[in-house]
Amino acid sequence: ILTELDLPYELRSAGKGSFRREELSEVTGGSSQCPYLIDPNTGIRMPESKDIIQYLYDTYALWTPPSELLRLASDVVTPLLAPLYKLITPLQAGSYRENEFEYRSEIAEAKAEIFDEISTAPVVIYTFELSPFCTEATNLLDNIGVGYKKVSLGREWIPGLIANPAKRAALLEITGQSSLPNVFIGGTSIGGLYSGKPGIVPALEKGVFMDMVEDAKRSM
Repeated sequence: ILTELDLPYELRSAGKGSFRREELSEVTGGSSQCPYLIDPNTGIRMPESKDIIQYLYDTYALWTPPSELLRLASDVVTPLLAPLYKLITPLQAGSYRENEFEYRSEIAEAKAEIFDEISTAPVVIYTFELSPFCTEATNLLDNIGVGYKKVSLGREWIPGLIANPAKRAALLEITGQSSLPNVFIGGTSIGGLYSGKPGIVPALEKGVFMDMVEDAKRSM
């Protein structure tokens, strides 16, 4: 994590048999537990890898990565479900109806609403209220200080919980993506939390996300 954040540091090995063991014990008041962080910039001293990592991200990182479990789910589970989502999404919106004109009219109306929504703010995010991916995405945007317009399509994609299936089907036709969150910057979809073109986290990791936001603000 220190290397990832490009922080200068001094590493003192205090393994078993090392004279540093006694030095560490004196610093901590009797404990020789490793790792142990001493930050001369803030005066903070702490053990526990998990706490140290969180502290370093909170103190020195421009952003804190979301849950690794969600990244794993995005990498493994989401690609498996994507074909199912694309099949179900139009059906939920009523594509099975005999009156195709009625269905296409509803999709066209939903598309018009989307184009209007994404033109009113530099960053627009479409969400489900119960989706952990959507929650992580909005929390991440909040943490890095990026303002956004949130458009909820209901609680989840499950029948009975989705409030606007036509808009979800319209998003699929516009962006090729039916899963949420779906984030638009400057009127263009960049995808979701981990995946898309390129997705929020990949854009942050590449160092281009904030530039995209600033460009969108200037063009509004």
